Formats: sequence, C-alpha cells, structure tokens
Amino acid sequence: MNKLGHWGIVLFVFGFVVFGLVARERMRGAKIITVTGLFMEISPDVDLRIAQIAHRGITHTVWAALVAGVALAVIAFRFEPFSLTGKGEETFYGFLTGFISVGCHLVGEIITPVGIKPLYPLFSKSHTFDIVSAHNQAANLLLLVVGILAFQIGEEKKHSSDGGNSRT
Repeated sequence: MNKLGHWGIVLFVFGFVVFGLVARERMRGAKIITVTGLFMEISPDVDLRIAQIAHRGITHTVWAALVAGVALAVIAFRFEPFSLTGKGEETFYGFLTGFISVGCHLVGEIITPVGIKPLYPLFSKSHTFDIVSAHNQAANLLLLVVGILAFQIGEEKKHSSDGGNSRT
C-alpha cells in the first residue's frame, strides 16, 4: 500500500478508539491520538531510507509494533500529553496508539502479494493474503475513503447522541 491506503486503514481502526474518547469528552486526547497514529502508521517504512535494513524486514514485524507501543507508552507516562485521567490511562493509550498504528501498517502490507514476515527473525516465513497490489491506486484511494467515512461516522454518532453539543 502507499501512504493513502495506509492512512485509510489507520483512520478506520482509530475511528473506534477516538469514538470512545469523544464519548467521554476527551477531545484533546482523541486529536493527539489521531495525529500520532497517522504519523506512526508510516514509521515502518523508515527502512526505505536506511540501506542496511531490508524493506519489509524487522520494521514490518510484531516486534516493531511492540517497540512503537512501548516507546509511546513511555512518552505518555512521562509527559501526560493526552489530558486523560492519569498516568495509567495515558500510558495505556500511548501503548495502544503505537502498537495499533504499526499494526495497521502491517495489515496494509499483508494484503499485498509480497506480504510480510510478522515474526522475523524468529520465523522467516512470509505471509500474504494477496488481495491487491501495493501500487493499485484505486485500492489505495478506496481504503482512504472508507477510512475517512468510518472515522466520520463515529464522530457523527457522537454528535447525534448528544444533540451536537460535544466539547472541542
């Protein structure tokens, strides 16, 4: 997938997380998690810029998702950026944001013919669902549109349930 397809996947998945935060009137946290999720989601492709690391190698694994989750959990624990109800919740959402963001990237790659090796270097077997080419622009745009729509539906449901009076 390209960035558009990856962003669509993360918007679709994070729509559920953000809906929960918006329902609890945690708009600042929802905004920060969304922006951070979109940024972190493309982070596995750092391997395209580092010649010593193979593309879809170690940065496209469950281990990378765990590292991203732990890194954001530490940042959230230290700085409490989300304005949630305490260090425990901050840390949880930090981990969730990092882990799910990279996980969304892995989903975007596993549906392509090349696939990924999610447990590399423990297991070198490549996994793929071979649904669509990463370069299929129509599929990437469709994923983006579906992600935006799903994300927006969550926001609209919140507005309709509170009469449009949610805090921003």
